[in-house]
Amino acid sequence: MIRFFKNMTRKQIIICIIVAVFFVVGITPKIIRYITTLMNSRANQYVAIVETPKLVDGEDTLELSGELKPFLHTELFSRIDGLVKDRYVELGDKVKKGQLLAEIDSPDLDAETASAKSALISAEKREMEAKYKYDYAKQTYDRYEKSSVDGAISKQELDTKYNDFKTSEMNYMSAKADVEKAKEDYNKFLALEGYKEVTAPFDGVISRYNIDAGANVVSGGSSTSTSLFEIQQIDNFRATVFVPQNYAGYIYKGQEVAVYTPENPKHKIKGTISQISGKLDNVSRTMEVALIIPNDGNSGLYSGQYVKMDINTKNQEKILTVNPSCITTFTTPDEYVAEVRPDSTVHFIKVKQGRDFGDKIEILEGLNGNEKLITNLTDDLEEGQKVKFKVNE
Repeated sequence: MIRFFKNMTRKQIIICIIVAVFFVVGITPKIIRYITTLMNSRANQYVAIVETPKLVDGEDTLELSGELKPFLHTELFSRIDGLVKDRYVELGDKVKKGQLLAEIDSPDLDAETASAKSALISAEKREMEAKYKYDYAKQTYDRYEKSSVDGAISKQELDTKYNDFKTSEMNYMSAKADVEKAKEDYNKFLALEGYKEVTAPFDGVISRYNIDAGANVVSGGSSTSTSLFEIQQIDNFRATVFVPQNYAGYIYKGQEVAVYTPENPKHKIKGTISQISGKLDNVSRTMEVALIIPNDGNSGLYSGQYVKMDINTKNQEKILTVNPSCITTFTTPDEYVAEVRPDSTVHFIKVKQGRDFGDKIEILEGLNGNEKLITNLTDDLEEGQKVKFKVNE
């Protein structure tokens, strides 16, 4: 810069100074006005409209959906190894509790049962022999004990008979225990013999079978044994629905529910709330509720069917709603509204949004209903910023 001025004449330097002065004098007021305007606009941003949340009546009917399940349902597995002798029911047959569904032949089980019976008979014979020896030894010892009083029997002879008596007693007790063990084994095989006949555990309908005559079946747990039949009781259906938190207080046991299929919404069947969990899920904020739906055979309902349910909540539910324009459009997973506090400063409130009704949005959490919420939100609004506002009448 100094070298630049050294190469200039005095006249040129004076001209540069004059131009610089005029530039500074002209631009400075504009800079000052811009800064002042910017500060004033941020300190006194005008908000066109604010309004308070509204408490309104909820919908008259709560619509939920669920899946029909049989009132009772079980799968029958084989408890023994063998071959199916015969199957007596078909798919869709109605059965009564205790009705014979199939028979299983099990030669191996028959052999084990016969062996257990023979073992029991042998054990009982040994017990009888041990009992005879025990009784004889006891009588002999009693005689020797009486004779020893008069000195006719020596103490050594008495001790010998006493030892024989105690030995026979222990052999007899052991034989009795062997009989009890043999009885348990035999009864176990007799019980397994009872599983040759497969019977219905309750009144119901055969919804599946996996066997035919001659089929090989294997015993074991549900993951290893052969599944024989699936039985469902469908005189009544069960269904589980999840009621939102804001409706949970308006349902009760015995309450009627209209059930219908999406294909035939006009044909409604009366169901009844039978169980209420009494606990809200921590994530979904819903309560599990069980229903019973009668099935007279003409209802057109069947197990596994998707259905809708209407629960009457008329004049019961009150919900808090806000203008949709009150919800921020921040690129975050959470929803916020902007409140104007009594000191005219902006405060952002995190809320939980419920249902969207188009002209209003339900708020589940975050507001008490007295807030003044900004409806014309802008991206440059900041927490604690002073604003001017007017209330929407």
